[in-house]
Amino acid sequence: MAIPKRSLQGEWGGPFAFVFALTGAAIGLGNLWAFPALVTEHGGGAFLLAYAGFLVLMVLPLWLAEIGLGRSVRRTLPDGIQRMATAQGRSGLWTGVGWLAVTMAGLLLVLQVMVGGALGAWLQAVAVDRSPVVDGVTTTRIFASLWAEPERWLLWHTLMVGGACMVVGQGIVSGIQRVMRALVPAAFLLLAALVAWATQWGSLAPAWERVFDVRFESLGWDGVQAAGEYALFSTVVALGIATVYGAALSDRWPVLSTAGAALALDLLFAALAALLVSVLLLPGGVGGSASGPVLMLHVLPEVMLGLPGGRAATLALALLLLIVVFTTVIALMQVAVGALVEQGRVERIRATALVGGAVWLTGVLALVATTWWLNTGTGEAALFGAVAGFAWVAIPAVALLILTFTGWCVPAEVLRGALRLREDWRYDFWMPMLRYVSPLILLALLARVSGAFP
Repeated sequence: MAIPKRSLQGEWGGPFAFVFALTGAAIGLGNLWAFPALVTEHGGGAFLLAYAGFLVLMVLPLWLAEIGLGRSVRRTLPDGIQRMATAQGRSGLWTGVGWLAVTMAGLLLVLQVMVGGALGAWLQAVAVDRSPVVDGVTTTRIFASLWAEPERWLLWHTLMVGGACMVVGQGIVSGIQRVMRALVPAAFLLLAALVAWATQWGSLAPAWERVFDVRFESLGWDGVQAAGEYALFSTVVALGIATVYGAALSDRWPVLSTAGAALALDLLFAALAALLVSVLLLPGGVGGSASGPVLMLHVLPEVMLGLPGGRAATLALALLLLIVVFTTVIALMQVAVGALVEQGRVERIRATALVGGAVWLTGVLALVATTWWLNTGTGEAALFGAVAGFAWVAIPAVALLILTFTGWCVPAEVLRGALRLREDWRYDFWMPMLRYVSPLILLALLARVSGAFP
């Protein structure tokens, strides 16, 4: 089976563009507001080692499977599975795996856009209103105003959707590649600058020890499981992103080194975020094991505003949050747009407009529903809890099916050519990882998150 020369989505200008795009999809809010607490709670460097192990043993083989599948047929996940299954005489039911991944990507896209709108509104409130403090009370007031007077959120929600549509609508080269080359390095520079600023007022040595000192006695089995779950759910696997990006990767560029570089950058970003939080929170002993929005929108800003240059640093932190959300939104939108272009034979601009319009409207309806739940006392967590619960089980299940299909249904010579595993030792090493090691780890994680065993 010959590998097509080009994808309908375009082609990356070089391997670094592909690395930046994949990294931009992987570095999300979790790296900033969940990873630091996990590191400090589960043994610092011991957790980092466990997390890195899962990246190599589970995530990298899955990325290779997605990229190899996309590169072998130059299509997105649904069309790629359909074409490969047809060519190999496999059941057409496999195509449902691809569409389930696209469905999950669409749901997460709506949530990411809604979160981005809320973060933009928070940034605007901090920058324009210039509140004297940004503590829990102030932030709660800001977000409460979004439900009572949602115009500010609606503005940022529209900007987030419109900006993503402008990028994705221009395609791989003119849109996504240019933006990712700018935003991903900018995110790293912002984070590094925040760490450098924080070390002027906090002590680096104890923070460094807290994050990087290897304490296996604090890791435990719970820490290992937490590292595996975080590696799975924070690296945008099983959503078709690696497939649609890999389909646009020229056959001149290697896959293993580029995918590995993206994972290494993801790990570096997460470690820097953990160091930033530790430097800021250790001196005053505040925050404890805070994570999530409480950490990024309550605890850290309150500490930062008490330091010289704190307002500028707080705005830089908010901008960093917006960047990592936006790069993920671009990747998720590209999955939906790419699938629509291939299946519906729709022009990219029209497909982008359709996807963007659906995302915008769904976000607005979700805001209305959330406001109704708040007013009736039902609770705003219903929508997010339902989507999260679905993704919690569906992502490892789809990931396992993708590995099964790619490892056992795609001809070995086709996959080997798509992944450029020309040396025998590389093929002999990575194929068992793809066929056995990563699926077994995923099966164990799926059993855990589904409640099959504690």
